[in-house]
Amino acid sequence: MHQAIRESALWRLLPLTWPYKRQIAVGLGANGCARFFDLLPTLIVGQVVDAIEQGRVLPDRFVTYALLVLATFAGLAVFQSLSSYNLGTMAQKVRHDLRTALYRHLQRLDMTFFGRRQTGDILAVVSNDVDSLETFFSDTSTSLVRIVITFFGVYGILLYLDWRLALVLFVPLPLALWAVRFFARRVQPQYRQARQAVGRINSLVENNINGMEVIQAYTAEAEQDHFVNEQSSLYRDSVCSALWERARFIPLIYLIAGTAFALLIGLGGWFAARPAGPSLGEYATFILLAMRLILPIFAVGRLLNQVQRAEASARRIQEVFQRQPLIQDAAGAVALAEPIERLEFENVSFAYQPEMPILQNVSFAVGRGEMLGVVGPTGAGKSTLVKLLLRMYAPEQGRIKVNGRDLDQLTLASVRGQVGYVSQDAFIFQGSVEDNIRLGSPEASSEAVREAARIAGALEFIEVLPKGFATLLGERGLSLSGGQRQRISLARAVLRNPPLLVLDEATSSVDTKTEELIQDNLQSLQHDRLVIAVAHRLSTVRQSSSIMVLVDGRVAEYGTHNELVAQKGVYAGLWRVQSGGALCE
Repeated sequence: MHQAIRESALWRLLPLTWPYKRQIAVGLGANGCARFFDLLPTLIVGQVVDAIEQGRVLPDRFVTYALLVLATFAGLAVFQSLSSYNLGTMAQKVRHDLRTALYRHLQRLDMTFFGRRQTGDILAVVSNDVDSLETFFSDTSTSLVRIVITFFGVYGILLYLDWRLALVLFVPLPLALWAVRFFARRVQPQYRQARQAVGRINSLVENNINGMEVIQAYTAEAEQDHFVNEQSSLYRDSVCSALWERARFIPLIYLIAGTAFALLIGLGGWFAARPAGPSLGEYATFILLAMRLILPIFAVGRLLNQVQRAEASARRIQEVFQRQPLIQDAAGAVALAEPIERLEFENVSFAYQPEMPILQNVSFAVGRGEMLGVVGPTGAGKSTLVKLLLRMYAPEQGRIKVNGRDLDQLTLASVRGQVGYVSQDAFIFQGSVEDNIRLGSPEASSEAVREAARIAGALEFIEVLPKGFATLLGERGLSLSGGQRQRISLARAVLRNPPLLVLDEATSSVDTKTEELIQDNLQSLQHDRLVIAVAHRLSTVRQSSSIMVLVDGRVAEYGTHNELVAQKGVYAGLWRVQSGGALCE
């Protein structure tokens, strides 16, 4: 039993409550006092019954009894309120700490984790599972503590009143403990499956909401409805199985409780009727206390349901915490103190799956004041190259160097802090336009934000928005066009004023005129920094210091625009198609 508790996921999350030991102690202490005042009226009832039975009916005595009962209820109210407040606020603080710790841990994980785990499933852990634990700490655990305190308090009083009657009540207890353990072992797998199903449902629904335009355009509503129904059915079946186990458990608990009470009435009545037995008041007190002892057993099924739900949630949370990032600072890694001056790839190879290489023996070097253009057909590995540079992934072979030092010997934060990155999928966060541009540069002034927007070609459309830079953007910036999102993303990178600017299809969604404006504005930035520009549109990289052509993950050609056109190879063919047949500038 002890080993089972130690292996419980809930037990492993218990350290989260340690910072609030004082609140827990006050809450539990107040709960114990509340139970004391809760039981006192029952003892007073016994005194009243004995007083009546013995003919002691003086009015002042009954006034005293009445005042004592009123005082016990006042004490119960004060201490129960104190307990509920302390344990409730503790649960809220633990939920806050757990959610923020979980999110902080998620931010450390590498892209492999997010590539293999559905977003909705992650959200279910951060939201639903954390909320389930809050319910456990604030409600379930409090109820369990109340039952435990009541049980031992009542049983202690019963032993004091009449040890023989107390033993009668104790007879069915081992059977009740066996039933509780049997139920817990049967129902736990069902709730674990239910929590997993919730994650899958959330993932599917979230994904479909984001892609609703495509679903409707392809009249795929019925097909997607089938998928959602299928996942929801798995959740329904898991919960129904757990409810079936609970339905089988409840009659057993009632039978055990009924047996204990029947023994008490039968044997207890016989003991009370004997000359040496308890007084009528003591017997009445015993009956009332026994009911207080037995009735909480009926709540065990509900509480066990909640415990098993919380255990399933705790296991899913633990799974996330136990997932360590594949990409993290190496032992002895140092911060990159000086600006990035030179970047080198030496025979770098990489594959997401071993049998499908993405990059093979890629080598190049680029220094300060230079711009490297990276072009090639779809699937050539261009974006993967950028992700390796940002250490979203680690190369399987070869080395990446920054200022002559291996990239993996430098701290992640110090390298990424010197990079301005614009991805091909320009991501817009909830918040204002200015907040989105300031991402990564929260200390930047409004004037700097405005200038970055001008350089990125975004100032013109931002100024006509309802509230300009203060305009709130919805989820993923869906109220903006693709080109507008890209320009805000580019302004975000420009504002950082980074030594290394990485543009991954940064202007693919803007028109030719806007692209020319952006390129002209960026010219002033390119003189004292490194720029790596990935592009399908060759006009974007035509003015680069050098251009690297990737084909099937290998460097097919390398040189300036004019040199590559003169070679009449892959680049020349792409240029001919995009320029309408011209082979020169």
